[in-house]
Amino acid sequence: MKTEDLKALGLNDDQVQKVFAMNGTDMNDLKQQVTTLTTERDAARSQLGEANKKLEGYDPEWRAKAEKAENDAKEQVAALQNDFAAQTAISSVKFSSESAKKAFLSDLKAKNLPLQEGKLLGFDDYLANYKKNDPGAFAPEGGLPRMAAGTSGQPAAPTAHEQANAALRAAFGHR
Repeated sequence: MKTEDLKALGLNDDQVQKVFAMNGTDMNDLKQQVTTLTTERDAARSQLGEANKKLEGYDPEWRAKAEKAENDAKEQVAALQNDFAAQTAISSVKFSSESAKKAFLSDLKAKNLPLQEGKLLGFDDYLANYKKNDPGAFAPEGGLPRMAAGTSGQPAAPTAHEQANAALRAAFGHR
């Protein structure tokens, strides 16, 4: 998402800054979660190494238990990385409603696109296909249609209020 893109949509500088602030808050929260889980994973690996040394000879299944714990930690980190990549990928997509955004995000996560360098591979194709299959989920290109003021043709008939005002003006000699 770029400043120029938001300004092209008709947002002023203050609105652009607010959009970036809101997006930054969401992204910082997700980055913090990834950092926290990575730290927890590293601490668990350290504890695992120490425990492995102590468990040698005590528990014949210790190695299987250790591998399971490590795999669980990796899955949690991968899930957070995928969530972060999905949030980043849809940050510039305009949806017709919050419900449409949630449904799209849910479907995107279920698709389980591969992750490479923090980006979802095949996201653009998935988005294009989704737009083709469910165009109502997205806001129209160029924003919402604008209602024009004024029309050509005959003016509308005056209302009773307008007729009363005209009669009073005529009675006092005003036009």
